[in-house]
Amino acid sequence: MNIRPATHADIDTIVSMIAHYAAQGIMLPRSHSGLAESLSNYVVADLDGQIVGCGGLEQYSSSTAEIFGLATSPNKPVRGTGSAIVEALIEKARSGNLAHVFALTLAPAFFQKMGFRTVQHTHLPMKVWKDCIACPKYGNCDEIAMVLDLN
Repeated sequence: MNIRPATHADIDTIVSMIAHYAAQGIMLPRSHSGLAESLSNYVVADLDGQIVGCGGLEQYSSSTAEIFGLATSPNKPVRGTGSAIVEALIEKARSGNLAHVFALTLAPAFFQKMGFRTVQHTHLPMKVWKDCIACPKYGNCDEIAMVLDLN
């Protein structure tokens, strides 16, 4: 499996993969145009030319970035895909000299295994004011805030 930057050719697959989980209320949907605008933030897991996972890293400050949009193929699950994507995104954050990465997740055990710790949403004010305030779950968020210190 190869973790590589996402390309325009990957957009339909990424949107479809995320839509599968969004339909179950597990993720928020991403539009084609929204994904195209943030494409440089995404990586994909490529297995023999097939996209089997995706994830993104968005910088929020000079020291902090969010891991977001993490999804694996519901049609072709490959063990270790999510971990490989998160590890690649953590390495990208480290190479950018960031001090912390965070994620909002419904799967805290997955992130805990990777060294993340649980924090209150109030520890992430830049996320709350930029994105959460426009989220349909705002005020009734069921996602767990997780942070990994990179230093």
